[in-house]
Amino acid sequence: MKKLQGLPFLRGALLRYVRKAGVLLSFFLLMVVLTATAQQEEAARGILTRKVSYKATNAPLSKVLKDLRKQMDLRFTYNSELIGRQPAVTVKVEQSTLEALLKQLLKNTNLRFSVEMGAIMIYEDTPQTTAVPSPGDKVTGVVVRGQITDPAGQPLSGVSVKGLESKEMTVTRPDGLFFLIAKPNEQISMTLLGMKPLVYRADPNKTDIMRFKMDTIARDIQEVVVNGYQKIDPRLSTGSYFKLKAADIIEPGQPSVDRMLQGKVPGMMIVNNSGGVNAKPNIRIRGTSTLVGNTQPLWVIDGMIRPDPVNISNALLNNLVSEGSASNFELMGNAIGGLNPYDIESITVLKDAAATAIYGTRAANGVIVVTTKRGKEGPMQVNYNANVSFQARPSYRNLMLMNSQERVTFSKQMQEDHVLYNDYYAGMEEELTYEGLLRALYARHITEAEFKERVATIETRNTDWFKLLFRNQMSMQHSLSLSGGTAKTVYYASASYAANNSSAKEDGNKVYAASFNLRSQVTKRLSLDVSLQSNYRSARTYFQGVSPLTYALQTSRVFSPDDYYPLRAPSTSGSNSPLKYYAPPITMNILNEIAHTENTSTQSSTSLNLNLDYKIARGLVFRNSSSIITDAMDGFAAADEQSYYISNTRGWPYGTIPEPKAVTSSVLPYGGMAYIQNQQALSWGLRNSLDYSRGFFEERDQFNVSLGNEIRSSKTNANVAVEPGYFPDRGKAFAPADRSRKDLSSQVINSTLDNTVSYYGTVAYSLMNRYVFSGTIRSDGSNRFGQFSNAKFLPNYSLSGRWNAAMESWFPATTLLTDWQVRASYGTQGNVVTAVSPNLIATYGSPDRPDQFGQPSLRIKSMPYPDLRWEKTYQWNIGTNFALFDNRFRVSVDYFSKKTVDVLDNINIPYEYGMNTMYRNGSTLYNTGWDASVDVSAIRRKNTQLSFTLSTGKVKNRVADRVFQEDFFLLLNGGARIAGKPISSFYSYQYTGLDPVRGIPTFGKLNGKPSNNPDDLLVYSGQLLPVITGSIQPVFRYKSFSVSAMFYVSLGSSKRLNDPFRSSHLTSNGVPSPNANVPRDYLTRWRKPGDEKYTDFPVLRDLGIDDRLRIPYLYAKSVGIDQQLITDPYTAYKVSDLRTVRNDYLRCNAIRLGYGIPFNKLAGTGLKNLTVNASVNNVFTIANRRLEGQDPEIEGAGTSALPLSRQYSLSVNASF
Repeated sequence: MKKLQGLPFLRGALLRYVRKAGVLLSFFLLMVVLTATAQQEEAARGILTRKVSYKATNAPLSKVLKDLRKQMDLRFTYNSELIGRQPAVTVKVEQSTLEALLKQLLKNTNLRFSVEMGAIMIYEDTPQTTAVPSPGDKVTGVVVRGQITDPAGQPLSGVSVKGLESKEMTVTRPDGLFFLIAKPNEQISMTLLGMKPLVYRADPNKTDIMRFKMDTIARDIQEVVVNGYQKIDPRLSTGSYFKLKAADIIEPGQPSVDRMLQGKVPGMMIVNNSGGVNAKPNIRIRGTSTLVGNTQPLWVIDGMIRPDPVNISNALLNNLVSEGSASNFELMGNAIGGLNPYDIESITVLKDAAATAIYGTRAANGVIVVTTKRGKEGPMQVNYNANVSFQARPSYRNLMLMNSQERVTFSKQMQEDHVLYNDYYAGMEEELTYEGLLRALYARHITEAEFKERVATIETRNTDWFKLLFRNQMSMQHSLSLSGGTAKTVYYASASYAANNSSAKEDGNKVYAASFNLRSQVTKRLSLDVSLQSNYRSARTYFQGVSPLTYALQTSRVFSPDDYYPLRAPSTSGSNSPLKYYAPPITMNILNEIAHTENTSTQSSTSLNLNLDYKIARGLVFRNSSSIITDAMDGFAAADEQSYYISNTRGWPYGTIPEPKAVTSSVLPYGGMAYIQNQQALSWGLRNSLDYSRGFFEERDQFNVSLGNEIRSSKTNANVAVEPGYFPDRGKAFAPADRSRKDLSSQVINSTLDNTVSYYGTVAYSLMNRYVFSGTIRSDGSNRFGQFSNAKFLPNYSLSGRWNAAMESWFPATTLLTDWQVRASYGTQGNVVTAVSPNLIATYGSPDRPDQFGQPSLRIKSMPYPDLRWEKTYQWNIGTNFALFDNRFRVSVDYFSKKTVDVLDNINIPYEYGMNTMYRNGSTLYNTGWDASVDVSAIRRKNTQLSFTLSTGKVKNRVADRVFQEDFFLLLNGGARIAGKPISSFYSYQYTGLDPVRGIPTFGKLNGKPSNNPDDLLVYSGQLLPVITGSIQPVFRYKSFSVSAMFYVSLGSSKRLNDPFRSSHLTSNGVPSPNANVPRDYLTRWRKPGDEKYTDFPVLRDLGIDDRLRIPYLYAKSVGIDQQLITDPYTAYKVSDLRTVRNDYLRCNAIRLGYGIPFNKLAGTGLKNLTVNASVNNVFTIANRRLEGQDPEIEGAGTSALPLSRQYSLSVNASF
């Protein structure tokens, strides 16, 4: 080795620096040790100098130490066997120091005490000796000191540390430190829920503090599994479920909890029907298990089932109300509409039969279990959450719609092509559009100069309907909660307010909610948990038929916002029409229509839950859960006499004076229409169970059994009324004409009672923490089957198991594969469709249709079906989860198969029965697929973390090889039940091009032999619902900063392009009325032979009868008539394969930025925590370019849907 060479002074200086540095470092370390020792001694002195008053007479030393622990909140560590051998003590002190009291207690023993890590350690003072102990001698204990941390080095508190031989136990402090007196060479276990257990052998020769690092285990067993009936030890869980914590749920700006869950749960599909704040999304867990019944999952809050506040099925709703009043029911919230998201502790989604079988006949669609927050021991803590969101209004930017100049150009082309406008469909005597001005010019109502001037004006008007009907809205949510309590009683209370507004000006709601929970350990055996939740929700939206989105998309931009224009000329035909006496045009203005129509609702809900646990004996607990829920809903939709809706019904425009004959012949000569709905519901439930849990073989095995029964009842009273003659500006009074009262007034009162009685049992056994076996059986009885007892009770069961391969002795102790589990289950689930009855149901006919004999007539509403049965689902599931690379890569995968039999469906019956359809059991559905979640911790350091979470699921369903309902046109909209195809399957006409001579669309497969096989006449286009849904969520954290995003993907669905002729009143030729806006495709339509080489948009022309399309569809003989189906090329064109696209898309649902103020910067402010978050929702969407701005998720023109637009949110969370 070469010696250090160079300048002598440099070498000497370097050596002197090293020596000085070594001395300084040694001195520094010495000062650190002395300081730590002094601090530890000072802390020990602080404990020992505490004052205490205590009295005991001839009491065991163990009891005295236990009393002192409770009285002074101390921690003792000692060998219980050693303490148990000591004589009884008698002591009495008043305001003595703890040190003096302990010396008095131990003065006649060979025990000593000292303060270690904030606790008092009592040990035996044995003199040192070199003699070998005899077999009968007692062995001195070994003091084990240590600190336990997580993989990132953060201390873990509450870790259970136990000597497996001596049974001595302790738990770690908040700093992760512990000490324990163990026997020499005794094995010491360290366990904590969610962490991989450790085992250490006590070494008498080691007295230093030991360092232990506990690894996390796979996600699915990190916490207690809550299924609504039980809190299951993760070691006994065998079902397929997914759990979300509170931090994973909150999405600032989203108006409801269900919409916050989109893409976060593998296997659960959530599709938004609209961007409005009152819209309810469609939720499917592992496919669809019913065709007629409720397809939504069951919601359970704090162990009790929560029904929808408006529990009226679509089938029943259609028999009760008109289209106008039905829209008001859609305004109502669902089972969790008023739930404060900041009150949620966790949400657990139960998916397979093992997880849901305990719910019996309510679990066929899956179960979502919501656990709300509870109080925690300690001083009162105040939490405040506020969120303010801003939503941008939509625009024409990405829509391929004509502006004013293009619309006028198109109108000129129509004149050049000599396309006939029929006055009835084109409007009448208006001078607002190019067509109207041209008609006025020809009639010499205006000069040519005026014509040119006014045409130039409308060409440049370019009215922005989105700007007029939508807004850049503001929404806000506020939540305040209080929690705290003592060791025996804790409480939690909250209040919240939310004002949610969508970008449409008249769409919004306000929600007021409050909750209170009290949990108390009344005695050593009895504990109570009482929860009270209440909310009030008021909502407003648009009247039926008034859609701002449809209007903005379909109305010409040449109109001024103040223009009133006719949609069509009134008809003068018909003997009862008042218009043969008086026929001026009825004009429309969207702002006037919004001002003179309304649709509002109020909804209140209150629930009271009581949970009681009584410990009968060791491991045996009696549990009682009781709940009562009240719901009240009032809905009001109306249009007054100034609206176009009422004017069109009345027969003449508002403000004109009709002839007397017109008044007498009008069905609504004066006043408006009001649709009134109200409903009250009372639900209660009572559940009792006996739970027995025990550990065997020194807690190596775990056993649990539960037996219980449940009673539920739900009673609903609904009143639906239609009242004419409404005058809102006259004190909201009603003054209908006689004919209006007779022809339009109606009232329906509906009352339903749903009773269910259930018995259930569960058993689970964990063998050596490696093999877990579980079983569930439940039987449900329902009153929905009336007197027919053959189907009243339905048994359901499940069998499942789990293998914890990571606990096997051969499992490699490496960081490559750190955990592996395999699980499997098989079981049944049930469903009862409450809308179908086994009895014949008949109602009186409408009053405007008097019987020819002058007597009231009955109308059959439901055919009798005495063989009504439960719908039953058989499901099996196999899954695995594993962790790789020191738990940095965690995967959970499940494959499932579901078969539902005796599915109710609406089938065709012969007309001899008096109606052509009825409900009947008999269909079979199949759902198969998989769902998976992947968690990747790419960076896992103390101050820096980068992780990715992937959630995805695939579901393929099909209807069995049996088709009941025969309706050809249902094949085109996804409503048909097609043998061997998915439930939402739809077909299209096969487009073969434009006729080279006439330019009309032509189609294939329509010239063959008659057939009832859709594949012979149409082409299969796919399904409306996606096959695969999922999300990826990257999260980056650096110290107090965090950045995250949410990307949602939908694959496998197909979608119709918006109907290009929807705005046309004369749909048989595609000619739009002058007031309609149309896509720019109209400018590239077929106009002359040869254009078919460059365009697929058909010619606009009148059609003769020879151009009709005859569809050779063969109906079954049971239909009773020989139907001949006819359509026109333009109707077929809009539902052809040319107008159908693949609907795969990727949406960036959210990007979030968060910052938590460091605690040291909050000193002196009174704040314990302060976090600020900013987020953007609906950031961008990547979809099929042929959609041309059409949203891939929601329906567009012609529906009541509102668009999903970008939203910006700012939220603050503070704790005091």
